[in-house]
Amino acid sequence: SAAERREKVQAMMKQVGLRPEHYQRYPHMFSGGQRQRIALARAMMLQPKVLVADEPTSALDVSIQAQVLNLFMDLQQEFNTAYVFISHNLAVVRHVADHVMVMYLGRPVEMGTKEDIYSRPLHPYTQALLSATPAIHPDPNKPKIKIVGELPNPLNPPSGCAFHKRCPYATERCSTEEPALRLLAGRQVACHYAEQFLDGAA
Repeated sequence: SAAERREKVQAMMKQVGLRPEHYQRYPHMFSGGQRQRIALARAMMLQPKVLVADEPTSALDVSIQAQVLNLFMDLQQEFNTAYVFISHNLAVVRHVADHVMVMYLGRPVEMGTKEDIYSRPLHPYTQALLSATPAIHPDPNKPKIKIVGELPNPLNPPSGCAFHKRCPYATERCSTEEPALRLLAGRQVACHYAEQFLDGAA
C-alpha cells in the first residue's frame, strides 16, 4: 500500500541520516552530500547483493566525503552488500576497500588485497600512483616516480604493454609483447619484470 511504501522510504531515509520532513522536498533543495545519501538510499531499498559506486564522493568536500564513506561502510555491515567502488582517489580506496584492482587504459594491471597493493606495489603504474599520493609522514628514502609522456588514446592503445610508452622501466619487449596477469607474491600483476620489485627496489 502507499502507506507501507512511505513508511519504508522514511525508514531508509532515516538510516542514511535524513529526516522524515525531507520526504517532501524537491531535488534542488538538497545539498550534494544529501543527494548522495538519497542515491544510496534508493539503491539500498532494493537490498542488492552487489552495488556499483562510480566516483560517489568526487564532487564532495573532504568533510562530507568522510561522512558519506562512513555511511557506505555502515550500510555494508547492515545489509551485507558487496561494493564495486570505482575511484581515482587512492585515499578513499584505501579507506573502503578490501581488495583493489588497478586499471590503466581500461585494462587491469594489478589486483590484490589492499594490504599487498599499498605496502608493496609490483606494477610500475601502481607504484607511480602511490608515489604521487600525499602522505603525512613521507619516506625520505623512497624516490618519487613521475609518469611522463602523453596519455594514449584508450580507443587505440599502443601495442604490447599499454603502459610502456610512459613506464620508466620499459624495454623493447614491453613494446611488442602484452603482459598477461599472473600470480606473484599473493596478487595478480601484468608486468614482464614485476619480480625485480619484490626486493623493494622500486
